Amino acid sequence: MTLKGKVAVVTGGSRGIGRQICLALAEAGAQVVVASRTVADVSAQSEYPRYAAGDINETARAIADGGGEALPVACDVTSAQDLQRLVSETLQHFGRIDAVVSNAGIDCESPVTELDVELLDRAMAVNIRGPILLCKYVLPAMMAQKSGGSIFCITSGASQGYRPGRVGYSMTKAALDRAYTSLAEEVRPHNIAVNVLSPGKVDTWMNRRGHWPGTEHIPMDPPDSIRQAAVWLAGVKASDFTGHRIERAEFGVTWGPGMPN
Repeated sequence: MTLKGKVAVVTGGSRGIGRQICLALAEAGAQVVVASRTVADVSAQSEYPRYAAGDINETARAIADGGGEALPVACDVTSAQDLQRLVSETLQHFGRIDAVVSNAGIDCESPVTELDVELLDRAMAVNIRGPILLCKYVLPAMMAQKSGGSIFCITSGASQGYRPGRVGYSMTKAALDRAYTSLAEEVRPHNIAVNVLSPGKVDTWMNRRGHWPGTEHIPMDPPDSIRQAAVWLAGVKASDFTGHRIERAEFGVTWGPGMPN
């Protein structure tokens, strides 16, 4: 699928899955807005430098080196002002928005009796409030274009099953799933697709730091395993495919190449 002529906004685009989505969308022809809090390489301060490496400027440079065009924008998705600025800077620079990927997320891992209240509040702000507010601010422009578009978020298998010590995280991702599949119906008349993509067990900084009891035998896939599904979802419209939760591991078998685009 080609995304030539399209503009895509990706949150959490500095490293891991988000960085791979940015690179993939650019390779498919999109102009990409790389959004994240990470404006300087934090790998030196990380316990897992390979997985924490990168920032929005480095991702944008990698896109430019590959012949693409990118705009790095510093953005904390917990800030409504930052999200509004992200949208306005994108429109000022590129003039339109065709695809939005809410990838930014944080973990919240501990038994409920030991939950850090501030961490729980931040997880809710990053994982669910941020994506919904981004939709609030981006949708008026996408609707006004009258050309359809695509919005999708990155969820987790934790939203559909129990993992010890991850009740808080699971709650935020389950809420995100429900919010996006509901939003799909709200914006269907505008031909804007809204979907949810579950990446599976991917080798990222957060997963290296986290614990998946009972899943140690399952190998982690590389972050670039998300690319094909992300490009396909970025290119669909509501008339093609909307209101679905996709398991990346099933992409190309149940979904994707066999669907209209």
